[in-house]
Amino acid sequence: MDATVVGLLAAVVGVGGTLGSAWLTHRSGAAARRDEWQRIEQSRLAGLAVEQRQSGLQERKACYAAFNAAGRHYLATLSDHTHVLRHGAEDPREFLAEVDAARAEYGRQYAEAQMVVPDTVLAELRTVNAALGSVYGCLARLTRGTPREGDDIDAVQSEVRRAWQFLTRMRATMRADLDVTGPSHG
Repeated sequence: MDATVVGLLAAVVGVGGTLGSAWLTHRSGAAARRDEWQRIEQSRLAGLAVEQRQSGLQERKACYAAFNAAGRHYLATLSDHTHVLRHGAEDPREFLAEVDAARAEYGRQYAEAQMVVPDTVLAELRTVNAALGSVYGCLARLTRGTPREGDDIDAVQSEVRRAWQFLTRMRATMRADLDVTGPSHG
């Protein structure tokens, strides 16, 4: 081979190597940028998921607190009404209006909770709701003078005690859902 052909081959190999090196560098850089973008996107999605869980947790916490307070207030007014009926210190029909106001607030909180709480908590809410409804129905019938068989103050007071137990169990389920049971984390 003569020197011209060797020189020409060397030039072609040199240019090809330079171009190939640039192409490989570009592909390697593009792959690195794509990998970095995927890591950033995964991190963003993970952060978004954490934010959504925290937001859902805060929403449930507020809902639980409001429902627990409304349920306790409603049950306390029902309990107070049993004393009014037993002792006759006040007009039971007037006092039933206070019970109805507590019942209405409880109903609003129950409706909201039905849309927010997980199924395990919802099952407890249904139990509490049934117990409170039973107590209210019996007290309302006694107040209006239209009792059914078995409707009496002693039976109602027993149902009130059971309802307090249901509220306590419901609250424990809510606290477990919020992961605030057990020893302090601090």
